[in-house]
Parts: sequence; C-alpha cells; structure tokens
Amino acid sequence: MIFINRLRIPKWDKITVEMYQYINEINETDMDQVDKVLFTMAFLTGKSEEEFDKINKHKFAQLQRQFQNRFAQLKMQGKETERIKDFKFNFDIRRVTLGQFIEVQHFYKNNYMVNLHLIAASFSTCKDLSHVERADRILKMPLLPVLYNVTKFLEVIKKLSSEYNGLFGIEDMEEEELKPLTNGFNEQYGWIYSAQKIAEFERIKLDEAYDLPIIQAFNDLAFLKAHQEYEAEINKRNINAVIQ
Repeated sequence: MIFINRLRIPKWDKITVEMYQYINEINETDMDQVDKVLFTMAFLTGKSEEEFDKINKHKFAQLQRQFQNRFAQLKMQGKETERIKDFKFNFDIRRVTLGQFIEVQHFYKNNYMVNLHLIAASFSTCKDLSHVERADRILKMPLLPVLYNVTKFLEVIKKLSSEYNGLFGIEDMEEEELKPLTNGFNEQYGWIYSAQKIAEFERIKLDEAYDLPIIQAFNDLAFLKAHQEYEAEINKRNINAVIQ
C-alpha cells in the first residue's frame, strides 16, 4: 500500500532532457495512443509494466490527471536563462561563430528533439569542457530550462537568417534546414563549400573560417554571391554582343 500511495508523476524539475528524449522515442513508435500514454506513465513513475498493471483504478485516474497536467504545462511559453547550474548560454548573435551556426543547422535538421542536448551544447560554455562533454552533462539537466534556451536560440538564428534570406534556398527553418544557394552540390556539401569560399576570400585557413563571427561570414557570402551575379551578367552581355 505504501508503494501505491507514494506513486506519482514527477514534476518537470525532475524530468531531465534524457528522460524526455526517451518519452519522445515512445511517442514516435507505431503503438496506439493509449499504449504510448501507459508506457510513458510507467516510465515516469519508475515502474515496470507488470507493476503498473497492478495499480487500482482510483490511483490510475489520479496518475492520469497528473500526467495530463504535466504535459499541459509543457505547452506554456517559458523564459530562457543565461545560466543553468555552471553552464552559460549565449543568445547574442554577434558572438555566434560560423562553426556554431553550421553545427546547430546539422543537429536541427537531423531530429530536433533527439539532438536537443547537442544543440544546447553548441551555444553554451562550461569551464574547459568539450562539446561532447557539455552535451553529456546537459542530458542530466531538467528539460524545461534547456528546451526554453534552445527555442530562444533557434529564434535568434532564424531572425538572422531572415535578414540574409537571399543566401538561402528557403526562408522558413521550421520546414527544412537553411542552406546556401548555389547548386545541387550543396545538398550534401553546401556549408563546407561555403566555408571554403569564405576562407579563400578572407585568405585564412578553413579551420579559422569556422571561428569567424556568423555575421561577418554571412556578409562575406553576400558579397561573393553579389559578385558572382555581377560577373554572370557581364558575361551574358558580352555573349549577346558577340552574337549580335
């Protein structure tokens, strides 16, 4: 009876990024909605399916209400925070590098929720920890502050991208990843190609190009694109002059 009375759905400050990613995996399975809810509730209470099946209907109804309340709270808009424990998160686009931008694009397009910790690690710092080490520690953090921070950072990235929308094949990051405009080659190697062009233009090494501020990198790409279009127009006029 003690086991039944103490059974409850944990509050959001006890649900980590890693736990929610597992819940997300459950929701992406082919199980029907009822089974998804039951598996999720069993996971959150830390009980096996067999133990969960033994709960009486009154306690189950109570847990179900708790479950519904928790996920209703998830839809509420929270506020980002610059610090979570000993981690510092950057939302200043002027301090975002080309490499960080490319990382976030890569993780975002390859499954946003599965890579939530990797995205968060890309715009955070903690002592001398590497990206992998930061990501591993973020997995153990409460979900909501990390989710709010990632959501805010993606808004910052999207706002910058909209100001340079002529560089991209599309304008809405929610539909597809942003990618520079040149040709089909960019489907696979677009950002590497762009970084190489920036490195050539800046007369620096490729690794150094990834460390450039993203605004500077975008300005370089904008210039290179405009220059390419100008040369194409001049060549077109020259060809037309010869034909005539």
